[in-house]
Amino acid sequence: MTKQKTKKLILFLVLFFSLLTSKTLFAQEFEHRKHYISIGFLDHKTGNSLLGYTRSVFQNKNNELFIGGGTLITANTLVIGFKKYLFRSFVDGYSTVSIQNIYGMGGKVETTGLSIGVEKKIWKVVFLNLGVNTLLELNSINNLDFVGFPNLNLNIRF
Repeated sequence: MTKQKTKKLILFLVLFFSLLTSKTLFAQEFEHRKHYISIGFLDHKTGNSLLGYTRSVFQNKNNELFIGGGTLITANTLVIGFKKYLFRSFVDGYSTVSIQNIYGMGGKVETTGLSIGVEKKIWKVVFLNLGVNTLLELNSINNLDFVGFPNLNLNIRF
């Protein structure tokens, strides 16, 4: 097994076991909207994108497993990830971990996306998100540089 495949496998297992060990995994199902369209400066799910779409594969009150894609015009992103709500209150706090393939004019890059932020429902299906994203390139795991990008976007859920 190559070094890169080993890194992907380890990241997948971390996502999978964090979902399994969650206290709310076997909780009663709540009705959630499965489709998510993001418009704005970057996104916590699709990373570096101005326009993104994700679909929830699994969802309960505090966890979400999603797949999707986004575009930054010169770069397109395919993503699979896990979103964990840290608290629910006037605003909802969350953290997100994702595996992203970014296709741009310079070629393809495989990254891990990490984000943390808050979201506020401002209308029936419209939410405002504010947070910080960072990307870690999977090929350079020995030289980790955490560069934070702020994100601010509106998203529509249906």
